[in-house]
Amino acid sequence: MKKYLIWAAITLAVLASFYIMGRKIEKLTNERDRYKGNTELLLSDIHTYIVRDSLSAARVESLELTVREFERFRAEDAALIRELQNKNRDLSQVNETQSQTIIDLMAIPKDTVVIVRDSIQVPAVAVHCGDAWYDFDGILTAEQFTGTLVNRDSLLLAETVKYKRFLGFLWKTRRIQDRQLDVVSRNPHTTILNLEHIVIEKK
Repeated sequence: MKKYLIWAAITLAVLASFYIMGRKIEKLTNERDRYKGNTELLLSDIHTYIVRDSLSAARVESLELTVREFERFRAEDAALIRELQNKNRDLSQVNETQSQTIIDLMAIPKDTVVIVRDSIQVPAVAVHCGDAWYDFDGILTAEQFTGTLVNRDSLLLAETVKYKRFLGFLWKTRRIQDRQLDVVSRNPHTTILNLEHIVIEKK
């Protein structure tokens, strides 16, 4: 009886060792894949394209960082998030988009108006132009031009997640193969220059 108990204990110990080693190998494999994906992403360029012949869009693969890596490599962003009274360990995603808006302005001068400057009436010409995305108003005198430009934008963000399949071609698993984020600016005057999508990995 004692002999069987010893064999059972040895078998359990071996199985436990295999299980622990398997989990460690899986963790190291995931870390290797994550670092490989991050390296390839950092070496690649942002993919920009056009939607509906006029709307600027951009696509980027996700950069996967742990909280510690985010605080190390994105220290300025981490500090800003702390100022928002948010804890970095509760972060899920961080997105950053850079764009520029170029508008070709054309306005027909309105009737001459009179403005009062230092109690003196000054003749001036008022101009206005705009559409659903911007408004431009200005006053032109013989000495100077003053005006305001109000620009409006609306961004559509769509994240796509692709999961790995069992044995590469069977059913989907919970393991994520890759993520990507598409951003479309609905403002036809806007061009997306840069896009970054960071996913915070929970440990």
